[in-house]
Amino acid sequence: MSSLIKAYLAFYNGVQFTGWTWALFLALFSHGRKTDLDCERVLRIFQTLAILEVFHALLRLVRSTPFTTAIQIASRIFVLWGVLYLYPEVKEHAYVNKMMLVSWCFADATRYLYYFVNIFIETPGLLTFLRYNLFLVLYPTGIMGEISNIFYSLPHAAHRPWIGITMPNSLNFGFSTFGVYCVLLVLYIPGAPLMYSHMLAQRRKIMGHKKKSS
Repeated sequence: MSSLIKAYLAFYNGVQFTGWTWALFLALFSHGRKTDLDCERVLRIFQTLAILEVFHALLRLVRSTPFTTAIQIASRIFVLWGVLYLYPEVKEHAYVNKMMLVSWCFADATRYLYYFVNIFIETPGLLTFLRYNLFLVLYPTGIMGEISNIFYSLPHAAHRPWIGITMPNSLNFGFSTFGVYCVLLVLYIPGAPLMYSHMLAQRRKIMGHKKKSS
């Protein structure tokens, strides 16, 4: 890896770590609807910025696979923009939203710190342990929050659609916001176990290597 690429990835991961840590602080230590909104605003910036990671994978700047990277980023961006931003009423279920935001922030603050440190030195054992073990709890709670928020948005998507093609038309084809959200919700059934299995495989590989090294 060239020094220029290392510098870029260090800068990118450092910025992301700062952003997600800031969002985590807002999610954990501040209370009230305004604070949750502030946390979401921060996350909309840094989660949208994470689209760059798909290109990092495509250009082989990192070892991640483009497909799994794109799935995880797309699902979160959809929840942040397509659900929480367009249908803020779902945030009446505050405990669901809080669970999701805290899970995301803990997982990604740890992940970006791991990536940042790993550019310069061999990652300390504790940080590696956190990176590849916290998700065992945080991924399910994060996914539960995503699914719940999409589910709670369905009535609002039905009454206030923002995309869709109505019938009849010359193409004899139509779809609705409600229908799209239902399809995306169903896709979590195969998608969530697939992503979790992928992360478990990564965990076995990394933690197994650490044990052999020690």
